Amino acid sequence: MAHSLASSRTGNESERGVALVLTLIFAILLYILVAELVVSGRMVRATGENDALLARMRNQMLYQLVEAQDQLLTDLQGAAAAGEGGAGGMPGMGMPGMGEGGGAMPGEGGAAGGAEGGAGGEGEEEEPDPSTICDSSRDPWFHPIGAADNDITTYTWVEDENRKFNLLALWSTDEEFAEFSRDRLVRLLDVLREDTEFDVPMSDAQMIVSELTDWVRRQDTEAIPRPRLKTDDPNQDITIPLHLDELLMLPSVKEELFYDFVIDGKVYLGLESVLTIWTSIAIDPGNPEKVQQQRLEAQARGEQGPPVPGGGEEGGEAGGAGAPGGAGGTEGGGPGAEGNGMPTEPYGEGIKININTATYPVLRALFPRDKIPDRVLLAILRYRNEIDEEAMESELEEAPATQLSDFGNMQLGSEQKLRFFETTADLENVEEFADLPDPEIKADFQAALTTTSEVFSIHLASMHKRSEENRVYVLRRARAIVLRMDDGADGKIVPLVPFEERTGLRVQPVDLQEEQVMDLATVYMDMDQFAQEDRAWNPYLVDFYLPKYQRDEFYTPR
Repeated sequence: MAHSLASSRTGNESERGVALVLTLIFAILLYILVAELVVSGRMVRATGENDALLARMRNQMLYQLVEAQDQLLTDLQGAAAAGEGGAGGMPGMGMPGMGEGGGAMPGEGGAAGGAEGGAGGEGEEEEPDPSTICDSSRDPWFHPIGAADNDITTYTWVEDENRKFNLLALWSTDEEFAEFSRDRLVRLLDVLREDTEFDVPMSDAQMIVSELTDWVRRQDTEAIPRPRLKTDDPNQDITIPLHLDELLMLPSVKEELFYDFVIDGKVYLGLESVLTIWTSIAIDPGNPEKVQQQRLEAQARGEQGPPVPGGGEEGGEAGGAGAPGGAGGTEGGGPGAEGNGMPTEPYGEGIKININTATYPVLRALFPRDKIPDRVLLAILRYRNEIDEEAMESELEEAPATQLSDFGNMQLGSEQKLRFFETTADLENVEEFADLPDPEIKADFQAALTTTSEVFSIHLASMHKRSEENRVYVLRRARAIVLRMDDGADGKIVPLVPFEERTGLRVQPVDLQEEQVMDLATVYMDMDQFAQEDRAWNPYLVDFYLPKYQRDEFYTPR
């Protein structure tokens, strides 16, 4: 009896142990299931909140895109009003087929044409504001601005494409000009990051240009089916790039060379900052008289000679893309399209470089140092970064300067008015340029320049700050490229790239970088706390990328 009771007690104890283990296992499984449900629920909620945040950021960028386009049109209307007041028309903004008042066309003298575009007409009663008839740092679209909407701030930076070198000049039907343009691109790449550890050697620059030249003549792709493009031209044996990002397909072009980056407060410009295909989306024909002479000489040798873009042997319909600076994109055929077989000139500014906005590498690319020394280019950059004392005094007399505009937008740099070039003839105001001994070189340099812009990249960056103290944020970037046309009325915005998401870094170029970093403390000292915060968080300014120890020297978060 005692033995049976002991056995029963031992069996009950073992069963209780098994039950305890099963209960523990069940509890662990239940905890895992509940934890998984909680994590999944939080993940779904966070994903939904992030999607909603990104959608709000996109909507804000689209709204600011419309605002930027309206600002460009307002600037155009102001220039037109100034032209009616006696400025002789807007420089470079003529309608298709018109070169009047717009500076010299390619192949013609640029100094005189640019001067005529800015000269006052007869019977002028009131002197218009010269800053309204050209594009420079005086324009309201020039500086990056931020617009806050609750917890999202959207920053807008309008960059004129006319400050850049157009790649399509490499394949001009003017053979001499095409070769000259290839030399210019080699020079640009060579000086882009000169005297830094990221320098592009001359040999690498020549390789990139060689790869680019070979790449557009992609004969090996003829067997691969591809859609017909409006840029296809039976008279040319190249396929022009449809987007600048296509340069990343070249073996020698990596992302670190294509995009900007900032190290220790210094901006290292990428190819995206100095190259464009939008100021002329067809091959520039060069000087029509020179091309015609080349064709006659080639025919005398029994060769075909340079083709007439889009016009064939009989001139025919003006060819090209019919876009800004496009080859022969003029109404009614334009000059030279009346059956004489000569290629037509592009209208507007085309591939000319805006001297008010171009960076040093682009200006340096135009001519070698033995013709235009570095001291001249640096003097030009310094001139347009000097404060215009007369304009500042005039503004103070009319109204006190303000930092804030409507709807909480802050116009950075609006408190200082810098000098600019009203026409290319104003380069004579720079002593170093005026002292150049060769008048022909000076005229050629001016002929490659302009003071107005027609094509613009509208950069957008929408930011949501998660932690200002730890600098944690969500940033979404986008861009649109537009053509601003003078249609004789209120102007027109023609989208070339309507809206595209971007991932690469872009920063507003800095002309005199060493001096700017030293002056930042003074700049921030004159700002209130709100203005300091807006500038320090602007992703298009170098301040945003400064190391924490440098940023804390002049900016203290609230």
